[in-house]
Amino acid sequence: MKVIVAGAGEVGVSIAEKISREKEDVIVIDQNPERLLAIGDAIDVQTIRGSAARPQVLKDAGVAEADLFVAVTSSDEINILACQLAQILAPESRRAARVRDSEFLSELRETGALEGLGVSLIIDPTTLVVDNILDFLDIPGAGDVVDVSNGRLKLIGLRLPRTHRSVGLTLAEALPREDGYHILIAAIYRNHELLIPQGSTVMKGGDLMYLAATAEHLPQVSDFFGLDWRPVKTVFILGGGEVGLALARRLEERDLTVKLFEKDPERSAYLSQVLTSAIVLKGDATDQSLLEEEGISECDVFIAVGTDDEKNMIACLIAKRLGVPSTITRVNRYNYVPLVSAIGLESLVSARVAAVSAVLKHVRKGLVVSVATLKSEDAEIIEVEVPETSRLAGQTFAAAKFPSGTIVAALLRGPEIVIPRGNTNIEPGDVLVVVTKFESIGQLAKILA
Repeated sequence: MKVIVAGAGEVGVSIAEKISREKEDVIVIDQNPERLLAIGDAIDVQTIRGSAARPQVLKDAGVAEADLFVAVTSSDEINILACQLAQILAPESRRAARVRDSEFLSELRETGALEGLGVSLIIDPTTLVVDNILDFLDIPGAGDVVDVSNGRLKLIGLRLPRTHRSVGLTLAEALPREDGYHILIAAIYRNHELLIPQGSTVMKGGDLMYLAATAEHLPQVSDFFGLDWRPVKTVFILGGGEVGLALARRLEERDLTVKLFEKDPERSAYLSQVLTSAIVLKGDATDQSLLEEEGISECDVFIAVGTDDEKNMIACLIAKRLGVPSTITRVNRYNYVPLVSAIGLESLVSARVAAVSAVLKHVRKGLVVSVATLKSEDAEIIEVEVPETSRLAGQTFAAAKFPSGTIVAALLRGPEIVIPRGNTNIEPGDVLVVVTKFESIGQLAKILA
C-alpha cells in the first residue's frame, strides 16, 4: 500500500508514523526542509519538499500509484486543492482533507461544492473534538471515552484509586465473570506503558483502566469504581473560538445551563448574537473572583477549549480547586498529554488523536469495519468481521489462539453485543472488537484470514 501525506505538522507526522510502522510505503510532502529532515531521521518514510498544491510535486511523490492521499497542511484551501489534483492524477485513490475553518466547510456543504472536490473523507477537527467532549459529559471523570460500533459499545478509561478494594487482586478475582459482570478490562496504562491484561494481571492503584461496556451496563462500571454519575446541568466553557462556539450550540440543544467565557470584546459580542440561551461573559476564566461571582459552585463540568494549552490546564486546575467535580481540557500539543494526567486532570480531548483515528479507518482494508485509537496512540481498537474461511470460525474463545498484545473486548452479532467468556463460540459473520498493540496487527490479520 502506498500512502502520501501532505503536511508535516504534528497530525501529518503522527499519521505517517502509524502507517509506516506496518511497513507500508509512506511519502511525506512539506515545504519546510527542517521538518522534513527531522521526519526522515525519526521514522522510515520518504520525503518530498514542495507544495502539495503543485501538480509536479505530486507527480514527483508518485501520486499516480497512491492508494491513499491525506492532506493535512496548515491551509484548508491547499488541502482541498491537493485532493482535487490527486483525484485527477490518481482517480482510484482515496483522498482525505483536513478542514479546520468551520464556516468554510459549512459553505462548501451548503452550496453542494463539496461533492465535486475530489475528497473521500473530510477531517473536521472541531466536530471531532466536540463529539468527544459530549461523550465525556455522559461519563464525568473519565480519562478517555472511545465509541465503538456507532456508540453501542464504549471503552471508558478510568483511573483506579489507590485505596480501591481491588488493588492487589488479579482481574479474574476482581471481575469474576460468573457473578454477572458485563464489563471487561481491555487495556491498562501503568507508568506510561500499555498493558493488554490477562486474568492473572494484578491491579495496581493509579492504573488507567479501559473498560468495555454497553450503555445498559454503565451502572456496573460506576458501582465498580464507586462513582456517582449525576446528570450534568451546568457547564462553564473557557474559549469562544470555533470549538467553544460549536460546543455551546450542542449544549444548548441539550437544554443545559451554559456560561461561555471569552476575553476578546469583538468575539464576545459576536457570540452573544449567535447563541440563544448560553450566557456569554467577556472575561478571563482563570480569574478566580470572576468564576466565584458567576457561580462556579453550581458548575458540574468546567471545559477549557481555548487555543492556549497552558491556560486551559491552569483554568481547569483552578476550577477543581474551587470544587468543580469534573473538568475537561483541550490539548493541542501532543507532548502535553502525559503532563495533563500528571497534574491531576484526567479528561482531555485532542484534535490530533481524533484526526489520526479518522484517517486510520481508511488505511485498513478488507474485513475491517472501523478503527479508533486510544488517546496515547499506543493501541488501536479494530472492529473486524470473521469470514467463513477464518481459522477462528467455530472455535470458542478459550480454544482460539489470539496473538499476544491483543484482547477481544466484545463480540457483535447482529443487534446483540456480547462481552465474551471462554466458552463463547465465534461464528462466521461475527464482528470482533479487538484492542491491539500496533506490533500485533499483522499476526491478528493472519488468523482472521
